Amino acid sequence: MLDRDDIADLLRLQSRGYRLLMWLDEQSVKAPEMLSVAAVAQLSEADSAAAWMARERAAIPPELMPRGAEAGRFWNLFASFFSTSFRVQRLEQGDRLLDARLKLGTDEAGRSRQGLESAKALAVKHLAASQGLRLSEKEANKLVKRAALGEAAMIWTYVWELDRRARHKGKGPVAHRLWRSLPWSVKSSLDVEAVWTARAALLAAAEALLAPPT
Repeated sequence: MLDRDDIADLLRLQSRGYRLLMWLDEQSVKAPEMLSVAAVAQLSEADSAAAWMARERAAIPPELMPRGAEAGRFWNLFASFFSTSFRVQRLEQGDRLLDARLKLGTDEAGRSRQGLESAKALAVKHLAASQGLRLSEKEANKLVKRAALGEAAMIWTYVWELDRRARHKGKGPVAHRLWRSLPWSVKSSLDVEAVWTARAALLAAAEALLAPPT
């Protein structure tokens, strides 16, 4: 299960990947082909995204590129932006691409709320299991639906999904729905301590739920 160092790495990789994506969007103003159908097909897969960026490396700010052993997780996470959060809107004239810009939302953005609740319950169930707490699916669902735990469940599940995305196991648009569901005050200051606090609240609630009656 994720420890503090893992969480710090994931938040850093997410931030760098997002900044690289925004750099691409800025470049597409002058060079729409940076977000052509062919380019995005490559950018949407980790291996081909890494190869595509290697060809463009001279133009990319060095601080936006991955370093050493983190490259595999970085490219998995970067490529996942195209299935979780973004699509490309293009303007074409005949065979000529006139404009291409990133837009929030994907073709699968209309999934039901049930997917979001299921993701939170699964994340909390895995977290509890990592500490020897065996929650049933029903119990996990009960926890994440508590108003007092709503924010904690969203924070933890979002970071848990970052880890899954970094391992090429993400659930697609549900990650973006989690992010959108968080208050701006939380998103703008999300750090290791905030995630660890959410983790502690969820584990305390799981322990209390499973404690034998006295």
